[in-house]
Amino acid sequence: MTATVLCTLVINEMEWLPKLREQHKDWPGMVKHVFVEAADALYASTNPGMVTADGLSTDGTTEFLERLAREDDRVIHVRHGFCGNLDPAQGKCAARQRYLDEAEKVKPGMLVVLDADEFWTKRAQLGAGELLAGGARWQGYYLRHREVWRPPVYLDSIAPLFWQEVKGGFWDIPYCRVWRWQPGLRYDGNHNTPKSRTGVPLDKIAKRCERDACAPEFCHLGYASALKNRQAKNAYYVARGEGVNDHRGWYVQSRAAWEKWQPGDKLPRGAEVVPWTAEIPEVFR
Repeated sequence: MTATVLCTLVINEMEWLPKLREQHKDWPGMVKHVFVEAADALYASTNPGMVTADGLSTDGTTEFLERLAREDDRVIHVRHGFCGNLDPAQGKCAARQRYLDEAEKVKPGMLVVLDADEFWTKRAQLGAGELLAGGARWQGYYLRHREVWRPPVYLDSIAPLFWQEVKGGFWDIPYCRVWRWQPGLRYDGNHNTPKSRTGVPLDKIAKRCERDACAPEFCHLGYASALKNRQAKNAYYVARGEGVNDHRGWYVQSRAAWEKWQPGDKLPRGAEVVPWTAEIPEVFR
């Protein structure tokens, strides 16, 4: 069984955090779950009142993680606070480095970057370890993510949480969440991809598995979040320069479309809302 470190960057995550912990606390081979609590200075300035003077959460996330760390010695809560970068788009690099530093102490076989609104079924958790066992040449794995669709128009709906998903366009951009650990990894210039100690971005030697029906997949609940939380994140993405004089303007349009979407509305780049057909994580059953 592959020794695994789960890596989660958090700020104001109580909407999903208790269930995230419950779903993943028994991840096969998990030796540490590192929660790095950090606020990009741009997030704080864009969302007044949502970050403390120390760059931490205001919704109880700090206290929840402190309690977890006391109860389970596998849990590490790093109170990083404010972070930033000369490149506004890469403000999270220093914060993400903190979980790599913790992984260096235990030298696992695998790192799984697990956002606070992402959930893996028990079967998918086993599948992640099997990926690494199946091919030593690859340093990372791009996987399919299923996007729960629950926009504000459904706020008072009695429909279940896992009722619809959105596919296509922005929502089909694959994520690389599973990395083979090696000594000296660092986030340098790209907060989405660590580099080896020789400076090679690991995504350059990652396998594309997002269209492999046999590969594990996970679900993302970002588009089932409370409107205030979703708006705060979207405002932050715009503040850091996404969609301003670059090719990602349609990213911004896609995220914003969720806020006003009504049944029958079209989404950017041909994305569509369809019935949910994937496995539901155990904690939501």
